[in-house]
Amino acid sequence: MVLLLAVVGMAATPLARAADTIGRLAETLVRSRSFKVRVQAAAILGRMRDPRATLSLSSAAVSDPDPLVRGFCLRLLAKNPRTDPTGKLAEAAIRRGLSDRDAKVRADAEVALGEWQRVVGRPASARPPARTAALPVAVRDVGDRTGRAPPALREHMRAAIEGHLRSSSSVRVAAPTAPDAAFVVDASIKRLETTSHGPDVEAVCAVDLIVSRPPRGIVLIASGEALVQKPRLQFRPIMRAQMEEEALDHAVKTAHENLSRFLAEQ
Repeated sequence: MVLLLAVVGMAATPLARAADTIGRLAETLVRSRSFKVRVQAAAILGRMRDPRATLSLSSAAVSDPDPLVRGFCLRLLAKNPRTDPTGKLAEAAIRRGLSDRDAKVRADAEVALGEWQRVVGRPASARPPARTAALPVAVRDVGDRTGRAPPALREHMRAAIEGHLRSSSSVRVAAPTAPDAAFVVDASIKRLETTSHGPDVEAVCAVDLIVSRPPRGIVLIASGEALVQKPRLQFRPIMRAQMEEEALDHAVKTAHENLSRFLAEQ
């Protein structure tokens, strides 16, 4: 079970109760192991005229592990785009779906884009023009501020960051010492711990991706944090390393979503 960590405070008003419903549905969309349950949560969110519903659907449309869920969320975004005040969030998720690794999701994104343009009253247009040259990005230092991450986990983090960068056709992963790198990413593990919490054992990992533009210095710090849970009765000490690696993978993925949006604007 994976949980991307967030904390929200609210009062017990009708508006707060509605927000709490959206929060529970969004959590189900992230945490449920059943793709059928995630589809049901997405369907309800798709009927809610609330920007937070659009945010949850947009995230699931690009990050859910099941292509059926990703494609379903794209179609929901196209049918109810005005829950996004600017229209940019839904459109960005749909356009990212055009390059999804699954052919069916890419086809769903094509249909969703046409539907979205029809609903919001924009003329249909071709995909955004492709970048003539991929943006060179180098991953350099991968540090550990906790003092507990073994070298193998730091190398795993480097590979995960480079893998996410390579998933974008507009980015080229440059060598760490490449002089032509437009941006440099230095990564750091700032939290890594496995503890017992109630009936569960929890592995928590938090990371920073520090982005610099040579020679002008830091331009962005993208952070991510994730929690992986295992029932205490099922936990064995040998599982610790695997749980921490899984938490790190999800934390890197969360941080990269912010990095990806930044790079897309360059």
